Amino acid sequence: MKPVSDAATALSQAESIYRSLAFHDFSEDLALGLNIGFYRTFAVPEIAQVLVSTGKMTKRTELRAKATGQMMYLLFRDGLDGARGAETVAALNRVHARWRISNDAFLYVLACFDIAPMRWCDTYAWRPTTPDEKEASHTFYRALADRMGIRDVPPTWGEFATWTDHFEQARFTATADAAELWAATRDLLTNRFPSFLAPFIRAAADALLDEPLRHAFGAPRPPAPVRALASGGMRLRARRIRRSHTNPGYHPVLPPSVRDLE
Repeated sequence: MKPVSDAATALSQAESIYRSLAFHDFSEDLALGLNIGFYRTFAVPEIAQVLVSTGKMTKRTELRAKATGQMMYLLFRDGLDGARGAETVAALNRVHARWRISNDAFLYVLACFDIAPMRWCDTYAWRPTTPDEKEASHTFYRALADRMGIRDVPPTWGEFATWTDHFEQARFTATADAAELWAATRDLLTNRFPSFLAPFIRAAADALLDEPLRHAFGAPRPPAPVRALASGGMRLRARRIRRSHTNPGYHPVLPPSVRDLE
């Protein structure tokens, strides 16, 4: 076992790397990846049932999404053991203590914040993440798991990614809860655009889901032209962000909920 000081140093270094990803290098894509990661939890019946039972994700979707984003970005900004970070971890523990959720379900939610965003960035961001960045993410989320009493986290990012794939293959299930959660979340995205674009935005959102996730949500497979446009649009977006990073006057674009942090 590493001395406490070594573990603290490793966590501090990981937090610094992850903070740079969240607030600079992948300020847009990490936020998207975190959102997509959270949506993946809808495909697990145990988790979807809890989310629907609270009513917050289906009736107050925007407020719930903003609150979750702010809590996570407070941890990214202030670290797990700073005053604000410790308060946020305590708040997360209080929120989750009222629900009887298995350790595997908690572990999968952790994976959706650790594994899914890195995979999103590797696929859609202006550059792929590095092995060191993936391990910094894993060090951060393993430390969060320790503070939340989540057990049996695989020791490396790669092993956690493998665990995640096996879990999804065994547990993803099409349910009415999953469909309801996805419909509410997709509407939140759609409502940000003019109403005449709504059908295309809904189809584009479905196009960005992988097939097991679409099946769990009861979402149709969009026509090939829509899938091509969505994929092409993401490639053009990545090129735009890549060019902006070479600009000496580059300013990262942060999600609205993060701009409101105190």
